[in-house]
Amino acid sequence: MGRRGVNTRKGILRATLPVLRWLPPRAALRTVDAIGRQEYRLVPSTRKRFDEAIRTHAAILGEDWDPSRIGPELSANQVRSRVRDMLLDDRTDEQLNDLFRVKGRDQLDEAVSQGRGVVLLGNHFGAHMLMAYWMIWQGYTWRMFGERPRSISKLMAAQFATEGPLGQSRLFVSRKANPAEAAGAILRAARVLREQIVLSIASDVRWPTPPNAPARFLGRSYAFSSTWVTLAAMSGAPVVPAYCLIEPDGTYSVEFEPSFTVPREAARDEALVAHWVQHGLTLIEDRVRRDPANSIDYFFWEEDEARPRPSGPPMAKAG
Repeated sequence: MGRRGVNTRKGILRATLPVLRWLPPRAALRTVDAIGRQEYRLVPSTRKRFDEAIRTHAAILGEDWDPSRIGPELSANQVRSRVRDMLLDDRTDEQLNDLFRVKGRDQLDEAVSQGRGVVLLGNHFGAHMLMAYWMIWQGYTWRMFGERPRSISKLMAAQFATEGPLGQSRLFVSRKANPAEAAGAILRAARVLREQIVLSIASDVRWPTPPNAPARFLGRSYAFSSTWVTLAAMSGAPVVPAYCLIEPDGTYSVEFEPSFTVPREAARDEALVAHWVQHGLTLIEDRVRRDPANSIDYFFWEEDEARPRPSGPPMAKAG
């Protein structure tokens, strides 16, 4: 899809969001889903773009994916991901409970109970910003280390505005930060873990400057941020891989996997850092194999990189 198509989609979403907020949340999200499916069916350039991305990544992974089956769902999920959590404002707890299916919460809670903080190993698979919403709504003492997202719900915006030594606002980082600013943000993140807070940090962020490490993902080599490895090694905090999948029925599936720990020596050993960075990416790649329709960002990384970055505050690497 060219820039005109992207802008048309954004215009449609901006126009329809106020109306969709009047619908029950599942119905609103199914409507957004339908926009993406219809775009795939009715716009040849969109269908070609998605089918080519599916075939390319099927060949890389050695999978036998059918673009005609996966394409409509991938297109729907991409539109759903752009809406993020903005359709959840002013919903009741009953409505929100109906939206989220949770698996492995006991594994998250067991990690929290260890009293060492938790590195919640995030990613850009599926509806990753809905994971953040769920954590806040459920009342976990939670922070995010990463670039500041835009276009978010009132609940998340209030969380992200919190100030103070343990507040969220000082944990946002920018690719334009100098080394001193980056080091300061990492020290603040380490303090958050010492205070037994759940710290969400993505393992799949391509990052051009240290701290980073080379790794392969979906058949390509990149430099990825290694901050999560350093923080987990320094703190001894358990690492809990977490995912939020977009479901066709208008719901989300929040999933927590068993925790693991990163050895302390990985904080300074470059080979160990690279090993754990690759481990985090291998976990995500396994998810891509199982559920390509939720692999929204990854299938279009190259074309996203070719687009000019918007001016103004840095956008979360969230799609």
